[in-house]
Amino acid sequence: MRRLVTPWMLVPALLVAAAVALAVQQRRVPARADWQAAAQAVKADLRPGDGVTVLPEWAGEARLALHGLPAFLTPEPAQADWAAYDRVWVLGGWGHGVADVGGEHKVLEQKTFGAATLELVQVGGEKVLGDLRAELDRARVERQHGQGRIERCDFWDGRGWHCRLRKSPDATRACLAQDTRARHAQRKRDPHCGLDPWLNVSRDFRVIGDQPRDCVWLHPIQGGEVRVAWPAPAGEVVLRYGFTDQVIDAHDRADTRTRPATLTLKRGEAVLGTHTVEPQRGWHEWRVASPQAGDLVLSASTPSQIDAHLCVALSVRGPR
Repeated sequence: MRRLVTPWMLVPALLVAAAVALAVQQRRVPARADWQAAAQAVKADLRPGDGVTVLPEWAGEARLALHGLPAFLTPEPAQADWAAYDRVWVLGGWGHGVADVGGEHKVLEQKTFGAATLELVQVGGEKVLGDLRAELDRARVERQHGQGRIERCDFWDGRGWHCRLRKSPDATRACLAQDTRARHAQRKRDPHCGLDPWLNVSRDFRVIGDQPRDCVWLHPIQGGEVRVAWPAPAGEVVLRYGFTDQVIDAHDRADTRTRPATLTLKRGEAVLGTHTVEPQRGWHEWRVASPQAGDLVLSASTPSQIDAHLCVALSVRGPR
């Protein structure tokens, strides 16, 4: 007689297959000790100019091992920009690693620590010769209002430049120097130590085009200009920019209230170019050749400063 196979007879086989698949998957998951061992190997051979990243970017447990290392995120490996580094250490898991990354890079070393991999990469392509965000404390910032009045933004709070103080500079610094408990105690009456958080130019970290971006917060003003002068080397000026997702489409209004911004780049008084930033989602790029060193001046203006939440990443690049 022909034996009949019922679906219930397949259950044991399916359970065995699932157990095998689970065991294989678990062997591919790096343990915390694997990440720690890879990080220790990096610390043993870390050089000035090195960077450290994790792939895939969502491997959160790996980040626990990166304390004290020059770590950075690589959320879009195919468009990775490693020009700021000479070498990059890549901690990888789940089969991810340097093979995911675009660019002219050379793998110098490969090691395995349990289910984690470690690859040392010699970075190729262009090199960052100067970066505004890293050197923002060297910049000079001012706001020119529509009537021609110039407002100096000469108070540095450790992260950015401020144009307006509600207290004296010494009182503001004393407030900022308080410990966390004291700052929390005064939060309701003076959460920002008399500083206006919107009217400044500062190092920031914003979500633009669905990705976190290291950038310089640059809030354009209506009827005038925000100007940042930075002593920069010669090379190709690369300006990346975008309005935050929060004001473009992460809201419940019918449309964004953000208006276009106008950016102008100068070397001293010589205009290198003018560019319009449309209120569109995404992280965009503008490049301008600048063969001479000297003060690089970036200015920003807008017809309306409502939701003008603009962030920029300005660097000068050249060959390695």
